[in-house]
Amino acid sequence: MTDLTRKRFAQLGQQLQLEQLTAVRRQAEGWRNGLTALTGLVGVVFVLKGPESVAGLTPAWRLLTAGLLVLAFLLLLRGALLAVRAAHGRLGAGTWLTGDALLSAVLDEVEGIQDVLASARRCSVAGLTAVVAAIAVTWVVPAEKAAAPKPAGPLVVVSTATGTTCGELVLSDREAVTLKVPGRKALRRVPARNVRALAPAARC
Repeated sequence: MTDLTRKRFAQLGQQLQLEQLTAVRRQAEGWRNGLTALTGLVGVVFVLKGPESVAGLTPAWRLLTAGLLVLAFLLLLRGALLAVRAAHGRLGAGTWLTGDALLSAVLDEVEGIQDVLASARRCSVAGLTAVVAAIAVTWVVPAEKAAAPKPAGPLVVVSTATGTTCGELVLSDREAVTLKVPGRKALRRVPARNVRALAPAARC
């Protein structure tokens, strides 16, 4: 190999070193766009599932789901900022004037971009995992059963000559005893003259 060939290859090597910065910037832009698309897709899936699943969970599971979503937001935000940093450089970076300083700065920047891009990937994967875990909680954990409504009034048993009636005591006066009998929409009114006994009841 002649000296001229060696010099030519040395120039090509230096040119390739300078072009590495453009290559890693382009790679960072592709990762940033992919991160945006994946984040939007997972967000759409969670929105389509609806908030009713979260509302039906127990307080502990709701707190866990909220914590996972907050963690996912912070991780995805950090990943997005790191991807932007890798794609467009550090804010306020200076301009190198000499050739040696420029080459050294380019090589350092290429190595730094690769490290930043690796951190962005880790944050993105962790954030997406947290989002998927939050969605899985809403799908897998059974909804909290609604508590049975408490009776408005005390339960009583009214005894008459024809039998007994159990229900919620709505009103009791000189004229009649009014009850809300389970299973019936209309109130049951028992005249006071027919009441033989009125006793509290644990249940009807």
